[in-house]
Amino acid sequence: MPDHVSRWPEGHSLPALPQQRQSGPRSESVELTPGERDAFAELVRQLRDRGI
Repeated sequence: MPDHVSRWPEGHSLPALPQQRQSGPRSESVELTPGERDAFAELVRQLRDRGI
């Protein structure tokens, strides 16, 4: 780091920033029915074909 840039002391948080999480959010999942899986696959195909 260049000498002209001051560093915030290590281990001290910036007072204007909220405390950050140490890990990401837990993941969630749901089971889809065969019909829901087919409908989702069709939606993905339509979006792909439109270039979205």
